[in-house]
Amino acid sequence: GKQCVQSDTAPPNPECPPGTILENGTCKLIQQIDTVCPSGFVEEGNRCVQYLPANKICPPGFNLSGQQCMAPESAELESTRPPDSVFENGKCKVIKNIDMVCPPGYTDSGDDYVLYVAPAKECPPNFILQGLQCIQTSSAPTQPVCP
Repeated sequence: GKQCVQSDTAPPNPECPPGTILENGTCKLIQQIDTVCPSGFVEEGNRCVQYLPANKICPPGFNLSGQQCMAPESAELESTRPPDSVFENGKCKVIKNIDMVCPPGYTDSGDDYVLYVAPAKECPPNFILQGLQCIQTSSAPTQPVCP
Protein backbone atom coordinates (compact mmCIF):
# COMPACT_ATOMS: atom_id res chain seq x y z
CA GLY A 1 0.00 0.00 0.00
CA LYS A 2 0.85 3.61 -0.25
CA GLN A 3 2.11 5.63 2.69
CA CYS A 4 2.48 9.27 3.55
CA VAL A 5 5.77 10.14 5.21
CA GLN A 6 6.10 13.23 7.37
CA SER A 7 9.49 14.59 8.43
CA ASP A 8 9.77 17.23 11.12
CA THR A 9 12.95 18.86 12.37
CA ALA A 10 13.70 20.21 15.81
CA PRO A 11 16.92 21.54 17.34
CA PRO A 12 18.71 19.08 19.66
CA ASN A 13 18.30 19.56 23.39
CA PRO A 14 21.80 19.86 24.85
CA GLU A 15 22.21 17.72 27.94
CA CYS A 16 25.14 17.94 30.34
CA PRO A 17 26.76 15.10 32.30
CA PRO A 18 25.68 14.74 35.95
CA GLY A 19 27.27 17.30 38.26
CA THR A 20 27.57 19.94 35.53
CA ILE A 21 25.37 22.86 34.52
CA LEU A 22 24.52 24.12 31.04
CA GLU A 23 25.64 27.69 30.48
CA ASN A 24 25.68 29.39 27.05
CA GLY A 25 25.71 26.04 25.24
CA THR A 26 28.61 24.69 27.30
CA CYS A 27 28.56 22.23 30.19
CA LYS A 28 30.25 23.78 33.20
CA LEU A 29 31.73 21.78 36.07
CA ILE A 30 32.67 23.89 39.09
CA GLN A 31 35.19 22.73 41.65
CA GLN A 32 36.18 24.64 44.74
CA ILE A 33 39.80 25.69 44.93
CA ASP A 34 41.94 23.71 47.33
CA THR A 35 44.10 26.36 48.94
CA VAL A 36 47.37 25.40 50.51
CA CYS A 37 49.24 28.06 52.41
CA PRO A 38 53.03 28.04 52.71
CA SER A 39 54.54 26.78 55.94
CA GLY A 40 53.99 29.24 58.78
CA PHE A 41 50.97 30.88 57.12
CA VAL A 42 47.27 30.39 57.93
CA GLU A 43 44.31 30.77 55.59
CA GLU A 44 42.08 33.80 56.17
CA GLY A 45 39.37 34.19 53.55
CA ASN A 46 41.13 33.92 50.20
CA ARG A 47 44.59 34.86 51.49
CA CYS A 48 47.45 33.23 53.34
CA VAL A 49 48.47 35.21 56.41
CA GLN A 50 51.52 34.89 58.64
CA TYR A 51 51.67 36.37 62.13
CA LEU A 52 55.06 37.38 63.50
CA PRO A 53 55.87 38.79 66.94
CA ALA A 54 56.67 42.49 66.88
CA ASN A 55 60.30 43.45 67.39
CA LYS A 56 60.46 45.78 70.35
CA ILE A 57 63.12 48.47 70.10
CA CYS A 58 63.88 51.14 72.63
CA PRO A 59 65.00 54.62 71.65
CA PRO A 60 68.77 55.23 71.77
CA GLY A 61 70.09 55.28 75.33
CA PHE A 62 67.25 53.10 76.70
CA ASN A 63 67.25 49.37 77.49
CA LEU A 64 64.36 46.92 77.11
CA SER A 65 63.26 45.44 80.41
CA GLY A 66 60.19 43.21 80.05
CA GLN A 67 57.65 45.37 78.26
CA GLN A 68 59.29 48.69 79.13
CA CYS A 69 62.27 50.72 77.99
CA MET A 70 64.34 51.63 81.02
CA ALA A 71 66.52 54.73 81.14
CA PRO A 72 66.97 57.72 83.39
CA GLU A 73 63.29 58.31 82.67
CA SER A 74 60.74 55.82 81.33
CA ALA A 75 60.03 55.96 77.63
CA GLU A 76 57.31 54.41 75.48
CA LEU A 77 58.02 51.12 73.79
CA GLU A 78 58.21 51.34 70.01
CA SER A 79 57.45 48.46 67.69
CA THR A 80 59.02 47.87 64.32
CA ARG A 81 57.61 45.48 61.81
CA PRO A 82 58.90 43.67 58.74
CA PRO A 83 58.22 45.24 55.33
CA ASP A 84 54.90 44.24 53.69
CA SER A 85 53.25 43.74 57.09
CA VAL A 86 50.70 45.52 59.25
CA PHE A 87 50.62 45.84 63.04
CA GLU A 88 47.46 44.22 64.41
CA ASN A 89 46.58 43.20 67.97
CA GLY A 90 50.17 43.56 69.14
CA LYS A 91 51.50 41.35 66.33
CA CYS A 92 52.93 41.94 62.89
CA LYS A 93 50.72 40.47 60.19
CA VAL A 94 52.42 39.51 56.90
CA ILE A 95 50.05 38.95 53.99
CA LYS A 96 50.97 36.75 51.04
CA ASN A 97 48.74 36.15 48.03
CA ILE A 98 47.76 32.58 47.19
CA ASP A 99 49.18 31.32 43.93
CA MET A 100 46.28 29.68 42.13
CA VAL A 101 47.09 27.10 39.50
CA CYS A 102 44.26 25.36 37.70
CA PRO A 103 44.45 21.62 36.99
CA PRO A 104 44.95 20.68 33.29
CA GLY A 105 41.82 21.39 31.25
CA TYR A 106 40.39 23.82 33.81
CA THR A 107 40.02 27.61 33.50
CA ASP A 108 40.58 30.12 36.31
CA SER A 109 37.26 31.81 37.02
CA GLY A 110 38.01 34.01 40.01
CA ASP A 111 37.57 31.88 43.12
CA ASP A 112 36.70 28.66 41.27
CA TYR A 113 38.31 26.31 38.80
CA VAL A 114 35.98 25.74 35.89
CA LEU A 115 36.14 22.72 33.58
CA TYR A 116 34.29 23.19 30.30
CA VAL A 117 32.93 20.05 28.63
CA ALA A 118 31.09 19.88 25.31
CA PRO A 119 27.40 19.06 25.84
CA ALA A 120 25.97 15.76 24.67
CA LYS A 121 23.28 16.16 22.05
CA GLU A 122 20.07 14.25 22.65
CA CYS A 123 16.87 14.38 20.69
CA PRO A 124 13.32 14.14 22.04
CA PRO A 125 11.57 10.75 21.84
CA ASN A 126 10.75 9.65 18.27
CA PHE A 127 13.46 11.94 16.85
CA ILE A 128 16.92 10.93 15.62
CA LEU A 129 20.04 13.09 15.53
CA GLN A 130 21.33 13.82 12.04
CA GLY A 131 24.23 16.27 12.03
CA LEU A 132 23.10 19.17 14.22
CA GLN A 133 19.34 18.57 13.87
CA CYS A 134 16.82 16.20 15.38
CA ILE A 135 14.73 14.60 12.62
CA GLN A 136 11.38 12.93 13.27
CA THR A 137 10.28 10.40 10.71
CA SER A 138 6.92 8.78 11.10
CA SER A 139 5.08 6.68 8.58
CA ALA A 140 1.53 5.51 8.82
CA PRO A 141 -0.78 3.83 6.31
CA THR A 142 -3.25 6.40 5.02
CA GLN A 143 -5.55 7.05 2.12
CA PRO A 144 -3.71 7.21 -1.21
CA VAL A 145 -4.15 11.02 -1.26
CA CYS A 146 -1.46 13.02 0.59
CA PRO A 147 -1.85 16.62 1.68
